[in-house]
Amino acid sequence: MSFLIKHIVRSLILFFPFSPVFSQEIILYGTGNPEARQFYSLTKPFKKALSADTLELPFLDDFSNTKVLPDQTKWSDNFAYINNKYPVFPISAGVATMDAYDFNGSHYSNAGSSPYIADYLSSQPVNLDLNPSDSIYLSFFYQAKGLGEKPDTEDSLCLEFYYTELDTWTKVWAIPGENLHDFKLVMIPITNPEFLKKGFRFRFYNIASQSDDPYSNDLKSDVDHWHIDYVYLNKNRNQNDTVFRDVAFVTPVTSILNDYETVPWTHLEKAHKTQRKTYINTIIRNNDNITRNVTRSLTMTDLSNSYTYKPTPTSNDILAGDSVLHLYSYDYPFDYNSGDSAQFLIRAIIQTDVFDYKANDTLEYIQDFKNYYAFDDGSSEAGYGIRGDNSSAASVAVKFECFEPDSLRAVDFYFNQVLNDVNLDNYFYLKVWSDNNGKPGSLLYSQIGLKPEYSNTLNEFVRYQLDSVIAVSGIFYLGYTKTVEEMLNLGLDLNRNNSSKNFYNMGTGWGNSQIPGAIMIRPIVSKNSLVMTSPNFLSQKSEVLLYPNPANDIFRIDIEGYAASEFYLYIFDITGKIVYETQYTSDAQVYIGHLNEGLYMLSLINTQSGEKTSHKLIIRH
Repeated sequence: MSFLIKHIVRSLILFFPFSPVFSQEIILYGTGNPEARQFYSLTKPFKKALSADTLELPFLDDFSNTKVLPDQTKWSDNFAYINNKYPVFPISAGVATMDAYDFNGSHYSNAGSSPYIADYLSSQPVNLDLNPSDSIYLSFFYQAKGLGEKPDTEDSLCLEFYYTELDTWTKVWAIPGENLHDFKLVMIPITNPEFLKKGFRFRFYNIASQSDDPYSNDLKSDVDHWHIDYVYLNKNRNQNDTVFRDVAFVTPVTSILNDYETVPWTHLEKAHKTQRKTYINTIIRNNDNITRNVTRSLTMTDLSNSYTYKPTPTSNDILAGDSVLHLYSYDYPFDYNSGDSAQFLIRAIIQTDVFDYKANDTLEYIQDFKNYYAFDDGSSEAGYGIRGDNSSAASVAVKFECFEPDSLRAVDFYFNQVLNDVNLDNYFYLKVWSDNNGKPGSLLYSQIGLKPEYSNTLNEFVRYQLDSVIAVSGIFYLGYTKTVEEMLNLGLDLNRNNSSKNFYNMGTGWGNSQIPGAIMIRPIVSKNSLVMTSPNFLSQKSEVLLYPNPANDIFRIDIEGYAASEFYLYIFDITGKIVYETQYTSDAQVYIGHLNEGLYMLSLINTQSGEKTSHKLIIRH
């Protein structure tokens, strides 16, 4: 699959590690990890290492039967990210990704130093009470970069063995940073009697580094990606024991839609005519050195009523070492009148010989249909933005097609975490444009006074509610206009190339994006009012009253249910510039006689919780 890697390399060359002297599109590899933060918010704390000698040979993990979290029966920590989003054509679906972020997708406390040890992947104790003549080998596959960021030469991936009697670790293998390549096999013989003990352990770790350029603080996100697959420890092996008698899925099952990852359930009946894929596809790989016969089957289950659809299975031979693209044919009988949302479990299965490793013979995917459009799959492998001189008023827009007339009520953004959170101070406009012959046209809506935020809720997107409802039908464009020269760092899903629907404007007209990927912006549509649960907005229990409005020289704000001392007040003009700010006191007069007549945006921010509310303010003297 070298052709695939070469294509991805050509597609991802637009990366600028330092502050540019002119305005341009930026792709920043590596981001905060929304999937990991969501997972850890729902699970119990990771268990510490189990007692010694709990594992017997063979030790094998291809990371296909867990998600996000390493298998706790085999690994004693949780820093590596188990996923099938970052690797390029792995040995089997699922890898352990090592990068510069901790277990929940945040920067390590020592990330300001360079270089530094970042992730660990440490085995549970293994019983290696054996002799050197038993010919014990540890093998694994690794890949640098994948869809992440290339590790530099001062970065590295390392392997250590544990001296049980001395309670110390020693490095036995390391590789410096390198560019994207096919997964490489490493074979490590274990012959030292000091390691051949009960309680033997091994661990991977990576050394990462951040740029020390003081003018690139807004670019310091996740970096230095390594991907590990098919870790195998056993006796009676040799240096030529490189064949794995295993047929496995390689690529995941993805959305059943052509362009979108999901559309609103109430729009699917019209959308499916052009959007529904004829086939559900994945790649299956024969890692063996003989031809293998494989039976393939598919199921789709409506999780609301447990109805399961099962097309007829098919089978064929796969040659030794070959990889085949399989197309699962299906014709699911959707009931479009069943509520206002739907969720389907898609399961792809292969049936192989009895001696075959079974953990990687099933893939699962949840197809959601709710109240939003999404091109992205919820996984942010990179960051996108406009950056450089004279880019403070640059705009970014994503093209959406609304298949059913509806009301745009909110927008979900995913902003990547940056070192020291420097992008959280950058204001932007939320904007909606009409269509003009395939590019953004006239401005339909603009909302000022907004800032990027990181969400700690289950939905890792931050929801910004519009202060007026926008009727949408057909093609419209959704995005933002900046107010600073630094990039906002929006999430970019590299598993979907949506560049034909991404646009940017440096002030000289709209151009089509040259960077592959899906910008993580989602329009929320509904014919009914939304119940807002995002941390962006004050609780529904409160009522905010601003009066008089229009105002002359003074106005007041009443906030029910909150202590006034917890709030800070900002007033923005129509350019997004802060023209007035103050600590707000309940029922106090706010003097605005010095401000010119016109339209302003007022924001109240709860200094303890970060909740905020925004309102239009009209001044007439």
